[in-house]
Amino acid sequence: MTYVYETHMGGKDVVVEYVLSSVTDDIKVVDMTWGGEYHRFNWMNEVGQKTLMSDLQKDMTDRMCKTGNYVRGMS
Repeated sequence: MTYVYETHMGGKDVVVEYVLSSVTDDIKVVDMTWGGEYHRFNWMNEVGQKTLMSDLQKDMTDRMCKTGNYVRGMS
């Protein structure tokens, strides 16, 4: 099962589809758009990668613990 995380980075909307790997128990980015255009995780600088992975870990934790509010669309 994949999850969709939406945020705003670098002045553009970012939509990330991600999954928790059953093999490595790590979060993997499946697909990503930045400003509506196809984007890859490895195209981001190191700070952006660390920020996004931290955000995805928090999002996954909120989903698993049911502590987040998940309404379709960005708030």
